[in-house]
Amino acid sequence: MALPSSSAEFASISPLGFLPVTEKMTRNNHAMWKAQVISALKGAQMVNFIDPAVHPLEQFLPPKDDKMEDEPPVVNPEFEKLVAKDQQVLNYLLTSLSREIGSQVTAVTTASTAWSAIEVLHAS
Repeated sequence: MALPSSSAEFASISPLGFLPVTEKMTRNNHAMWKAQVISALKGAQMVNFIDPAVHPLEQFLPPKDDKMEDEPPVVNPEFEKLVAKDQQVLNYLLTSLSREIGSQVTAVTTASTAWSAIEVLHAS
């Protein structure tokens, strides 16, 4: 991918490295919005962050030895990277919503919960 040629162009690129969707999601354009978002997430190899069937990494690594029960838990080094990527996807989703839709999903904390909430809103 070529680097943006101007600061305005650079500012318009999402955290995923893609341009934002052409229209923010409203109550009337869910299918078009969804197609654009899924395409962007697949292109960034991040679509698994909105899949409720994918289980996140554990925050702590399992103990190496059962005899070491007194040892403090060891943080999974991949966990923080996963959380950071999830938050990028969450931000991408939230910034692609109209104010009307976005205000209904402000309590979400992960990309998967945001996606589920958006799908429930569209179904109703």
